[in-house]
Amino acid sequence: MALVVRISGITGRGVTDFVLQRVTAMILTLYTAVVVGFFALNQVDYQTFVTFFGSIVMKIASTVAILATIGHAWVGMWTIGTDYIQPGHWGLPDSADKIRVAYQAACIGIMATYFLYAVKAIW
Repeated sequence: MALVVRISGITGRGVTDFVLQRVTAMILTLYTAVVVGFFALNQVDYQTFVTFFGSIVMKIASTVAILATIGHAWVGMWTIGTDYIQPGHWGLPDSADKIRVAYQAACIGIMATYFLYAVKAIW
């Protein structure tokens, strides 16, 4: 079991993962405020929209927001997996570690797909 925790936790330390999740939440809040502010303060037409989101600053900010979303989601999904996919929980057999690894692999696959499509759309 220690091997599963070692290879699947971001930092292997609960406090660091907690701080990482809070930092990513602040990044996402700031990004959301910028985007909402853009729409609230501007008369947005297609050209304005393309110019704003096509700027290098917004492309970088959007990429950072995608990475923050993935980091934030991973900490949450990893916590759910380690907390709730345990031997004896939910009637799981002793092979709960294998089920948890499969769950985490599926989460990684979904997040990687999300990242690739998002980066393709941004850049």
